[in-house]
Amino acid sequence: MDVAESTDGTDGTGGQAPERRGLRWDLEEFRRLVAGIEAGTSLEELGAGHQRGVSGMRWAVRQLVPPEEASDGEAAAAWLARRLADGPYDWQARLEESRRARAAGKKGRATAVRTRPEACEPAAVVAVWQEVTGHRLTPGRRAEFLNRTAVRALTAHPEETLRPVARRLWQTYGQLLLDAWLLDTVCPGYATADLSWEAVADGVPDTATVLRDLAAAAVDELRDARAHAVLCRRLGLDGHEPRSQPVIAQEFTLSRQRISQLQARGIIRIRTGREPATRALRDVVAALLNEDRPGRPHTAERLLTVAGTAFPGAPLNPAGLIPAGLAGKNDAEARQLLKEAAGVLAERRKEERRLQRLADRAERASTRWAALAAATHWFGAPGAAPDPAELTALREVNPREHSGTWYSSRLGREVQYESQTELQVIHLLDHAGQIAHYQEQPLAIGYRHAGRARSYYPDFLAVTTEGHAVLIEAKPQCDIPLAVNLAKYRAAAELCARNGWGLLITDGTRTLRDLERHPVAPELEQGLRAALATRELTWPDVRDITRGTPFTSLDLAALVLRNGWQWELGPYRLRAGREGERWIGAPAQPPVR
Repeated sequence: MDVAESTDGTDGTGGQAPERRGLRWDLEEFRRLVAGIEAGTSLEELGAGHQRGVSGMRWAVRQLVPPEEASDGEAAAAWLARRLADGPYDWQARLEESRRARAAGKKGRATAVRTRPEACEPAAVVAVWQEVTGHRLTPGRRAEFLNRTAVRALTAHPEETLRPVARRLWQTYGQLLLDAWLLDTVCPGYATADLSWEAVADGVPDTATVLRDLAAAAVDELRDARAHAVLCRRLGLDGHEPRSQPVIAQEFTLSRQRISQLQARGIIRIRTGREPATRALRDVVAALLNEDRPGRPHTAERLLTVAGTAFPGAPLNPAGLIPAGLAGKNDAEARQLLKEAAGVLAERRKEERRLQRLADRAERASTRWAALAAATHWFGAPGAAPDPAELTALREVNPREHSGTWYSSRLGREVQYESQTELQVIHLLDHAGQIAHYQEQPLAIGYRHAGRARSYYPDFLAVTTEGHAVLIEAKPQCDIPLAVNLAKYRAAAELCARNGWGLLITDGTRTLRDLERHPVAPELEQGLRAALATRELTWPDVRDITRGTPFTSLDLAALVLRNGWQWELGPYRLRAGREGERWIGAPAQPPVR
């Protein structure tokens, strides 16, 4: 078999045929394609023989059928197979017509030039200029005047817009230069705007508006109609929202690669443009990006700010390539600068996400503290909170599995904790907006338990932004009603009553009041109460009495607290309460202001 007629991807001797993707199709290859379709071979199989992709095969077969049958490659192949089966078909004539149509379309696109709509005649621009300046142009000067590019650009604006701008410039500067007139028309306030880096970085509204208008005017000076249309859609100009290349490609029925080429062509022509707005934007951007002074950020950061101000909402590519090119960077330098700016942008967004997480955490913490504050025990009118400078940790935590330190952003130091419950409370105090300061292990309190005098160190003392002090005991809910802990709470309550402090007993989410309200099966409470009336109970006793009644440690803790029972661990003992040893807490109420 002749090499040119091979359809199995080999050169006829067993070797692999050369890759032909992207190469021009010749007449012989089209002849092989027609023969394959006539033989019933699929486009995928033909692609392997031609060493081309399926999309290339679809394009080729569409060149051999009438336009109305070429909606897609598969439909074109099916039509061509049916037509060849009916008899001779002059596919070469159809191929020549397709080539002529493509050439005509390419020529038309190459010569497409944007024309600006005229809102007034060039003669009207001359008339306004003469009216404002008081000068009369000679015929020769008038012809020269009318031939100026700026005059043609000014005709895109109505006379009522041109006249006040001309008068303002004439009164301010005593002259009316056409370029300045045009710039102040498309960018109102350009002549007097502060376009320094400090103004751009600070986001001064007038500066940002003028820079956006100037950038839009520079893009609008682009005479290439297709490149202009693509850039307007990419940058969100001329009434468009910023769009991605695939979306624009679908709109124009072009490939994404072609859209990328048109975008690049537009950027290059803006870089080299000599129109008034483009020149003015080039001067502004060069001053913003090229002048390195003490205190100014890196060029990549400045490029990010300039691109975001000039083309808000547009993707960094191409929004950053335009100012980088106008600042004199070649293509390689511009893309490197763009890469650095993308890195800066990624870090900014990372920081924004971190701050948002902190804000969300602060909101959740403030909501949780508000609920805990409502369950805080107060023993009369609140007194003055202690001075934070006088508070200090009175002991070091014992190194255990769940102890450690946490850096508090609120306090600016490491905070010690002895359990995960304490750490959860620290997180709450660190982020709740109602907390001004807090101190771990702030004081020692004496108390009596089991006939012995002891002392303990409350977990935290928090000072609210309203100036109230709250003593906080951080305990898991099931440990709250232990007899030793209830003895500590009684001593803490006496101290809080003397100082006008609140007392909060919590696991960071729920409180002692929540435990008191925890629902328990009545039969469980009745069985334990009857047994405790006669004796103290060990854990086997509790298990035997409650056999057949499911319960949890939380159920038992709630019953202990509500009934004033004494609950000890190590060894496990449950006793009926003794007079004077019950937890007597004042009703939870807000501080009296």
